[in-house]
Amino acid sequence: MTESFQCELRTVNRVSPSTLEFIFETSDARTVEFEPGQFFRFTFSDGAGEFERSYSLCNRALDPSGQLQLVVSEVEGGRATRLLFEAKPGLVADVSGPFGRLLVPKPRPARLVMVATSVGIAPFIPMLSLLSRELEDLQVVLLFGVRDEAEFLYRDDLLKLREHPSFDLRVCYSRQSSNQSFEYDGYVTNQIDSIAPDPERDHFLICGNPQMIDDAYGLLKPLGFKPRQVTREKYVFAKTAATKLTGPTAAQKELIAQKLAALKKKT
Repeated sequence: MTESFQCELRTVNRVSPSTLEFIFETSDARTVEFEPGQFFRFTFSDGAGEFERSYSLCNRALDPSGQLQLVVSEVEGGRATRLLFEAKPGLVADVSGPFGRLLVPKPRPARLVMVATSVGIAPFIPMLSLLSRELEDLQVVLLFGVRDEAEFLYRDDLLKLREHPSFDLRVCYSRQSSNQSFEYDGYVTNQIDSIAPDPERDHFLICGNPQMIDDAYGLLKPLGFKPRQVTREKYVFAKTAATKLTGPTAAQKELIAQKLAALKKKT
């Protein structure tokens, strides 16, 4: 069920040279209910008026709380970047959600493969908190693509989880050479063949750069993977630029449909 509420920025933490973590809290002390992997729509205000951005929650703790934790990468010329990267505690945003279908599948597959680039890791952090209790019966692979070691977000959390034999972590560096056994050179898509994808037992969850997602699905489709076995969520980084009038994108159409469905439930 989607809700609308207001939240206020409490804490800002730098987690990499290009990335900040923002912790918001609901203004009315309500709990925030969501399934790991879902995102919320934030409406901010600046000198040019209101604008919206979507962010997946990266809350590590799954216990109900009034916190919304976001991880946001700096985008040159980005309107949200300009506002958030200069924000102080007290910044207010209107929020609606949760939305999205990037969820842990039910029933569980034999092996769950997560593929992420940069802040596309966000929805997988609460998922991994959930799945850490199920690793005796489930294999999980995480292919995580970043520029270099400095951009390896949630390093401590992921390396701790790697201690479990059922969790296979592969961090791919596009701009530096690998040194550790879990590190690889190049892009995450280079690792897909090496894990021997099997449509009979695997389910893929993919989040991040749109081109990476298209490339990954392009590798899986010839192997027999159907759309229901490859759940995709594209992160689109908005920049300040002149735009021309066009029809809504597929992602925008999905959001419109979700909002209309929520309105119908209320009426």
